[in-house]
Amino acid sequence: MSSSSKQPTRQSGKSTVLVLAAVAMVGGVAATTILLSRKPTDIGMIGKTDVGGLQVLADIQTQLRPSRACSIRYGERGRRGKTGSHTEVVVSACENDRFAFVRITVPTERQVERVAFDLERNSVSEPWKILVDKDQVPFPELERALTQIAPFLAEEAPSRLAKAIEEKRAADREFQERQAAEPARRKAAQDSYPE
Repeated sequence: MSSSSKQPTRQSGKSTVLVLAAVAMVGGVAATTILLSRKPTDIGMIGKTDVGGLQVLADIQTQLRPSRACSIRYGERGRRGKTGSHTEVVVSACENDRFAFVRITVPTERQVERVAFDLERNSVSEPWKILVDKDQVPFPELERALTQIAPFLAEEAPSRLAKAIEEKRAADREFQERQAAEPARRKAAQDSYPE
């Protein structure tokens, strides 16, 4: 009797594993199907086009060229604008400072809803790529948003970004100092115990 009572337990354990494996496989197939069937507007700006070379945007390039920024993001993205914002711009620094960034609130009179764009470049010596989803953002709206936001950013971003860069450098220095002091601290902790 005891051997027959052990047998069903083993089979139910194997059955549970098989059921869980089947559920995981079905879930993976379903997730893949959903991701592959999404539209570009569901997951953000997949269909981005660089319009930075257009002559009509040359003034925008001139205004923003001196900035130490290499990335500027504006606008709501994704399904129903779940990420990003038309009320603020995210500005990221260049080169060694790339991980320093600031969020700058855009004055109400300069905000443009339902417009999203990214400005990107690899260094301050390069012109900006102005990336936009042409299927979602009409050019007149993009031009209006850039015309309203660029002068504001040219004025606000340099000091805000410089402060963020300095704060990042100070944090990096503090981290390095702590790391350098750690072996001595550990040795002192070990040596503090009586023998």
